[in-house]
Amino acid sequence: MLRAEGLSFRARRLAPSRGISQARPLQSLRSVGVTILFVLVVLCGLSFGSPADLFGRGNAAYEAGDYQQAVTIYDSAASATTSAELLYNRGNAHFKLGEIGRAVADYDRAYVIKPHDNDIQHNLAFARQFRPDKSLTIDNPLMRMLTDFLRVPDAASARVLAGLFFFLALSSLALLLIRGQRLFGWIAVGLGVIFVYCFISAASWAEVTSPAHAVVVQPELTLRSGPGPDYKEIAVVHDGLEVMLREQRPGYVLIQIPGGDGGWVESATVEPIFAR
Repeated sequence: MLRAEGLSFRARRLAPSRGISQARPLQSLRSVGVTILFVLVVLCGLSFGSPADLFGRGNAAYEAGDYQQAVTIYDSAASATTSAELLYNRGNAHFKLGEIGRAVADYDRAYVIKPHDNDIQHNLAFARQFRPDKSLTIDNPLMRMLTDFLRVPDAASARVLAGLFFFLALSSLALLLIRGQRLFGWIAVGLGVIFVYCFISAASWAEVTSPAHAVVVQPELTLRSGPGPDYKEIAVVHDGLEVMLREQRPGYVLIQIPGGDGGWVESATVEPIFAR
């Protein structure tokens, strides 16, 4: 692990790809066009490489100091797969390029996948310190403890576990009604408590991963009272500020900044953190 200027970097490896099911035999290719298309697909696959190969090439570019090339390669890998390691390393490359907003976005995405990864947490907090617009909100220790407790499972696991324990609780309740044994009642209560926890955890993650969450990706951005350059200027914000998307118009979006104020900006100046 390398740590330079407070930023943690690990040349992490992607998990090995799962085996591909055996392909079914092709029928006779009577069409020359189909044959050409097949060859082109194979050549494209060889030229672009697997996500793991692209990930390794991106790491090599990063360690060589070619951060723009690293981002380009990571983008190619991200088009085929998504992992906390890939997002984390791409966030590091964005940070080295001075793109604080895009770095914060990638760290946020990686955090949702691996919320207990110390390096991801460190780099997310570190990148946020470089934002010109500082948050004036004081972190409540009790709320932080509650949030950490609710986010023991990651976002995907919380949703799956909530559904699983809901089904098990209903099954135990059905057995109680059919057999009349108290044991099934106590089991239903226990499973119901776990279901409630998982459900609240999933709801907590749903708020974090809302498609309305976005980040400013322009060094300086002027908020206006309407969707256009002729409207009155309201405020100026900067790269890395996390905002909420409230309304969209052609080429423009209404954002809400921390504290409740908001204004219209060009759509390209903010990047949604989580896709719809």
